[in-house]
Amino acid sequence: MVLTPKNKKNFSLRNRDGVDDLENFINDHIYKSSRSSLPFKISDQIGEKRTILFIDDDPDMIDIGRKIIVSAGYNFIAASDGQEGLDFILKYKPNLILLDYIMPGMNGAEVFQRLVTSQRFRQFAHTPVIMLTAKSEYDINRAALFEMGLSAFLVKPFGHRELINVIDNVFILNQVRQKNKELEQKVKRSEYKYQDLIENANDLIYTLNLKGDFIFINRRLSTLTGFSREDWIGRSFFDLVAPEDRIEARNNFQQTLRGKARIFEIRLICKTGKPLYLSMNINPIYERGEVVGVIGISRDITQRKQLEEEITELKNFNESIIQSIGSGLITLNLNNQITSFNNSAEEILGYKSEEVVGKSIHDIFSPEECERLIATANSNYRFPLNREMELTRKDGTRVFIGYSVFSRIDNHNLRVGSIISFRDISQIKQMQMEVVRMDRLASMGVLASGIAHEVRNPLAGIKTMAQTLEEEMDSDDSRREYLTRIINQVNRLDELLKSLFSFAKPQQPDRKLRRLPEIIREVDILFEERFKKKNIKYIKNYSSNLPKIFVDFHQIQQVFINLYLNSLDAMPHGGEFEISATAVRTIIFPRDRRQKFFIGENKESLYLEVKVRDTGLGIKPEEKKVIFDPFFTTKPQGTGLGLSIVYRIIQEHKGEITVDSTVGEGTIFTILLPTEE
Repeated sequence: MVLTPKNKKNFSLRNRDGVDDLENFINDHIYKSSRSSLPFKISDQIGEKRTILFIDDDPDMIDIGRKIIVSAGYNFIAASDGQEGLDFILKYKPNLILLDYIMPGMNGAEVFQRLVTSQRFRQFAHTPVIMLTAKSEYDINRAALFEMGLSAFLVKPFGHRELINVIDNVFILNQVRQKNKELEQKVKRSEYKYQDLIENANDLIYTLNLKGDFIFINRRLSTLTGFSREDWIGRSFFDLVAPEDRIEARNNFQQTLRGKARIFEIRLICKTGKPLYLSMNINPIYERGEVVGVIGISRDITQRKQLEEEITELKNFNESIIQSIGSGLITLNLNNQITSFNNSAEEILGYKSEEVVGKSIHDIFSPEECERLIATANSNYRFPLNREMELTRKDGTRVFIGYSVFSRIDNHNLRVGSIISFRDISQIKQMQMEVVRMDRLASMGVLASGIAHEVRNPLAGIKTMAQTLEEEMDSDDSRREYLTRIINQVNRLDELLKSLFSFAKPQQPDRKLRRLPEIIREVDILFEERFKKKNIKYIKNYSSNLPKIFVDFHQIQQVFINLYLNSLDAMPHGGEFEISATAVRTIIFPRDRRQKFFIGENKESLYLEVKVRDTGLGIKPEEKKVIFDPFFTTKPQGTGLGLSIVYRIIQEHKGEITVDSTVGEGTIFTILLPTEE
């Protein structure tokens, strides 16, 4: 069904069924069919019921429009000419205007022009207008009308669905435009608000380009440094940085360009030449997924730095006194947690301060030892008491101490904890044995220094020549593999030299996530030929999906080298050597070198269990108790440090090593290594 003109002035309703009853047709067909396809009424969606003004001099068209528009859920108002339409706009304030182009008096274009240009209709200038016309597009300057703000043209004849769809769409588009305007206004207000916040912020806020030149700086630069910000726009940020901090500043800037946010502290040089300490927080600026610059927020921390320096100086002064005294000193709070542990305490008990501070005294000493110490501390409120007792060192050995306990009193004269002062008063023989041990350690340090001097220089020459030959060879030369192995073995020997220092001068492990087969690969290269020469069958048995282990690559590799060497020496006439690995969830119970348990944290975790098995000579029961002690050896040429180093490395990795052996049958070393969990 369509609406079509009979002549210039009159329209009639017609369809293929020949229906003449306008009202019945609209009620039975137009409303039901045209709107039933929509899941909602636009007027309902918008909210309040909208009013549509229809300006047309054709009564039939007005009647048809009324039926269609009212049936669609809108209020309907009609005007018969342009002037009446303008008056009705002021009176009824319609939400949308249907305007016929050809009318007596003012035509539709003139009515629309007056609506959008006259001050009288200023508040209605943005009311959506749909122009109805039967004229061709060449007869009307549509571009000019659209430029003035006309919402739509609807060319006669048009169907009732087309009319309602155009009206609904114009309402929706008009609503979208209003929302966009509101959003634009909000954005502008936000821009002004945040611009004001940035300019008046107490922090230095700035942006840099990819070269590190200033693009924007807020006013805070002037108050902090004395420089005018206009003088620094386009200049390099690094020119403001103190020379000694520029390398750090550039490194952090480069990491930010790679997409990493950075927080660090540097000094700027003020106009007066004085340093300004800043806490820097810089982040990458992205555009279409690429870093195009850096934004930074920096806070003045000069006063805080000065206070920190004063506090640090005072703390260092007090700490130097505490650390320099010859007695061991342990301080406890009221919950018996260790709050400090001086150098002498470390020497006497074998623990590092960072290992015990913050822990309960029950985590360090046995229940019996804790009971005596705490009972003495609780019974002593003002005056020190002198006592003697035995304590267990970290390595499981016993030390006899003479100790005193003092109460810690705060500014309000209240007890806040205890101070335990003690000295090592072990028997003379034990002291002499310790002196001998220290002498041997010192000799080992001298020996290691000599080896480093005599061996490392030739190794460096070998490595340099190998690298030179590698560079001169073609990339497809098969001999490059030998040079690569030479370089790898030189690197490994260099690590071996470092391990000579490991007992006398232990190093903290540089732990990272590694895979066991990667660690064993280099060890295999060293021992495969040796195993073949001694007729030893080499077996590797790894479970599938082994978890990564959190270890120092070179230290754990040294562990397996020492264990492989022991097994090799234990099978002079051949045998079978196996390394196996599987993931286990278990609890590690802390124990000393002689496998005696002591109190510690017991927590079930995921470990990688590695077993190193040989069918060698085995270990005697009495030797198993001291096998991990330093300088214990059964080999004429042995140093007695191999398994001691192995034990210490495993302990420092928070792992566990145990040994099970039968004389004449062989030995199994079981190692538990922490995983990525």
